[in-house]
Amino acid sequence: MYWIVLIFYISLLQQFKISIKTDHMKKSGIAIVVIGMALLAACGFGRKHTTIVENSNNHYLRIEYSGHVSFNNEGTAIQSISPDGYVEYQNNDKKLEAKNNGHGGISYELYEGYTKVNLDDNGRKFITEAVSVMKQKGHNPGY
Repeated sequence: MYWIVLIFYISLLQQFKISIKTDHMKKSGIAIVVIGMALLAACGFGRKHTTIVENSNNHYLRIEYSGHVSFNNEGTAIQSISPDGYVEYQNNDKKLEAKNNGHGGISYELYEGYTKVNLDDNGRKFITEAVSVMKQKGHNPGY
């Protein structure tokens, strides 16, 4: 998608370059570069985004994450999520949502059906199970 926006942007510039006067080209060129970079940044250029969905034999699994996500060494918890990153995990009716809390930590929301699950021993057990499944399905921390 980023390349389509960039190609469209370049073709527009080529159509209008005749109307740009020589003395304004330098100023216009700088503005064009700044606007182009802002468009690419707004589209999330360079951000890793992965979605895995499995739906078979009355079993539904969905894993989605964006940004850089890493697990602890034991593979039992999410160690870090980059700013504006997130993890969404659903295994049948169990759901986990995790995101960077803006202070170097992670905020979690856990659900079983429509009931919110506390971050107690049962909640931590669910996080461990979710991380285990994410690793099995190909999440590579640090990449």
